[in-house]
Amino acid sequence: MNKSFSVIKTNVASEVQDTTTSMKSLIGNYINRRYFQILRAINWQNVRDDYSFNTTSGTQDYVLPDDFGKEMYVLESTNGRELSRVDMQDLVRQYPNSISSTGTVYRYVILDDAVENQPSSASTITVVSSSSSDTSQKVLIRGISGSVEITEELSLNGTTNVTSTNSFSRIKAISKDADTVGKITVIAGSTTIAVLAPKVLESRYKKVRLHYVPTQTLTIKMPYIIKPLPMIEDSDYPIIDIADLIEIGAMADAWRYKKQFAKANSYEILFQSQLADYVWDKENQPNEVTQFKPATFDRDNLI
Repeated sequence: MNKSFSVIKTNVASEVQDTTTSMKSLIGNYINRRYFQILRAINWQNVRDDYSFNTTSGTQDYVLPDDFGKEMYVLESTNGRELSRVDMQDLVRQYPNSISSTGTVYRYVILDDAVENQPSSASTITVVSSSSSDTSQKVLIRGISGSVEITEELSLNGTTNVTSTNSFSRIKAISKDADTVGKITVIAGSTTIAVLAPKVLESRYKKVRLHYVPTQTLTIKMPYIIKPLPMIEDSDYPIIDIADLIEIGAMADAWRYKKQFAKANSYEILFQSQLADYVWDKENQPNEVTQFKPATFDRDNLI
């Protein structure tokens, strides 16, 4: 039977006979580390098959959902054209003079960025919370100001706007020093560039960049593998029934932290053994036929 994040933490803390708040916080990190180790070992995949978005003429970058992991394929369904994925380095190398040129969309790049949109010009940064209770936390802005990378720390003042002294032409990172009660909105000039949820300490976005830049409204279908999120709240549950296995792995980590290496080793061996059994159970599907599907070379990608 699956267990909540709180129950798993309590069970591990009781095993190592340390139920202090600080130890439980450390155990929470161990739990999430083992949680993702298991998911990677079984190649866990849950697909959102209905995701699509419409392009806007002249807009090249589009922000992807928070739970975006990896795309299954990208189809420009308006004209029935499947797009090819390329790396940003290859795009820059192969199309040095047409990165931002308009035309028929043939390919795409997946990007990581700290903000939804970079400032269109050097702008001061404003931060504000949706809760009046957020008055002790600080938001750190790292970016380019006057061709130099600088940082500036802004102290939240609840629902009252707090504006930076410096103007930033590019944002490289945004982070909070602690959880907040409300969500934090970050504004460059008059444009919202990031929103941080209460439990999220850093701003991070996945984007898709189309090439060439579309000149009309297109429907882009993009089914993707959902990225599992870490357990944060006490009432969070693992997305699959693996709480017992997570506990064993976290116990090994906790005993190792306590310098009880013999106990840690015993639990680690047990974890690896049970993980191997779990992987075998998931992969042993007698009614599944694995097929190899060759794909022809896409000549359109050379355009």
